[in-house]
Amino acid sequence: MSLSKTRSLIYYLPTEELLGAAFHLTKGAADAYRGWAGEGSFRLSIGLEDLADLIADLDQALAD
Repeated sequence: MSLSKTRSLIYYLPTEELLGAAFHLTKGAADAYRGWAGEGSFRLSIGLEDLADLIADLDQALAD
């Protein structure tokens, strides 16, 4: 998934999947990351949509 597109993207990154695939941390650092990220985090890349549309979409998504 590329983040340099003209449309906005949001996706969920499970902590364990991210630690297993992207990071090579010591056990202590991995535990600290788990404490910060919990079960996972979201990545948001803002595109060229109208700001009011983006805010409305995020409001709707977060309300569910």
